[in-house]
Amino acid sequence: METNIITHAAQNLFGLSYLFPYQRLVISNILEAARAAGVPLAGESPDNSAPEDGCGDRICYGLQIVILPTGAGKSLCFQLPSLLLSGATLVVYPLLSLMADQERRLREKGFVPVPLRGGQSREERAAIWEKIKSGESRFIIANPETLITPHVLEKLPELGIVHVVIDEAHCVSEWGERFRPDYLRIGEVIHALKHDGLPLVTAFTATASTPILESIDRYIFGSAARAHRIIGNPDRSNIMYAAQGCVLRDTAVRDLIRTHKRPAIVFCSSRNGTEKLARYLINELHDNEIKFYHAGLNREEKTAVENWYLRNPNGVLVATCAFGMGVDKADIRTAIHRDIPPSVEAYMQESGRAGRDGLPSKAIILWGPEDEVGITRAKTESDKRRMLNLIDYAKSGCSCRRETLLNLMDYKGELSAPETDCCDVCAKTASSAVRERIILDFFKTYGRAYTINEAAHIIRAVDIYGWTEDDIKKAIHALIEYKKLRVITNIFWKNKITLTKTPPTS
Repeated sequence: METNIITHAAQNLFGLSYLFPYQRLVISNILEAARAAGVPLAGESPDNSAPEDGCGDRICYGLQIVILPTGAGKSLCFQLPSLLLSGATLVVYPLLSLMADQERRLREKGFVPVPLRGGQSREERAAIWEKIKSGESRFIIANPETLITPHVLEKLPELGIVHVVIDEAHCVSEWGERFRPDYLRIGEVIHALKHDGLPLVTAFTATASTPILESIDRYIFGSAARAHRIIGNPDRSNIMYAAQGCVLRDTAVRDLIRTHKRPAIVFCSSRNGTEKLARYLINELHDNEIKFYHAGLNREEKTAVENWYLRNPNGVLVATCAFGMGVDKADIRTAIHRDIPPSVEAYMQESGRAGRDGLPSKAIILWGPEDEVGITRAKTESDKRRMLNLIDYAKSGCSCRRETLLNLMDYKGELSAPETDCCDVCAKTASSAVRERIILDFFKTYGRAYTINEAAHIIRAVDIYGWTEDDIKKAIHALIEYKKLRVITNIFWKNKITLTKTPPTS
């Protein structure tokens, strides 16, 4: 979600001048998923249009497991969104003492929380329902035992709840499987709220063992959709960041896969895009160790791809942001973004799939004229600004990319000592759209002299990068489409190619 919205809310509602990057990331995921699902922020009109291709995957960012140590400021991660979302937030606590403490803290901050607990009279419950429905209170505090009572479970879908928070989520496993079986029924509560779309769900825990996380996934999020996992500080010193300009993105991905370490993951913005790119890579590289993954696959298909990828030391996965729903492959060496993500938070989350074992890895983002089309499709000015921030990051070759990313997230802490070069800028290997520049330079020298086919044949003969004539022809057509080159129609140079009078800069 747009940095200004989160920053202003933190300052104006909580008096905070700084948020930790992981707080900003969790909040951004909640708000972005709400927008993608058609849930407006407070004061906005509902967006009832169907999500565009890819947006369904962005909705998945509203399903999160957040692993933070005690005292790390996790409460702000759901308190701040509760004041921005147009619907109510339900927070589930394991103990009555925690409920009472949270209620006290919320009232001190000016919230109007309503607690749901056992022993309340019919009149008390009626007053609670009215406060929620009227909008006087947008914050519900409860424990599992109260939520799964028939009367409450029947009433919940009428309350406009859009965000469910499970605090101390490790209790689902540690207590639910031993002596509090109602904890294992939290999934029923979430399911009851699906009448009006998939609710946003955030589970917080300080216990990050694999069995605990698997239990949280199973009992809270179910088998149909598993949650993203967010762990504190986004500074990843073992990742080298790079950017590459290009006109033919699929061709650029192909060449990167040829030259970079595997396993690799390639992020695309749409479901259709993942399938097309995967087929292209299989054909071009004559390699069957490539598959696609997106939220449109059924559970069996997802599980099959996940199992294949997790066990494959040479696999390439082409995916939307749906990947990461509990899938934790530690040894991904290369993360490539074919398309510019919608925000720096999304980019940090997705590029961070690489190198989770702590070993040197690389994250590469592609940019080019196609981004201008993507910007025109942005629905709001804030969406445009968020994309422009990343496009500027990708195009810039002047400052450390790692520092730039962390600055975009308002990270104020010390950078960890890099285990490899921070980025292509620091390593002095940053480059623009090299092959496209070769083509433009060719026509700058030999304008009006050659047709597309003639030029492709000549360029291929001297190209040191290994493109085929077909690759070069496609690039020339793309440069014509983006108005960097033009076809002459004058009878004296008919069908010859030349630069446009003022070619756009690469």
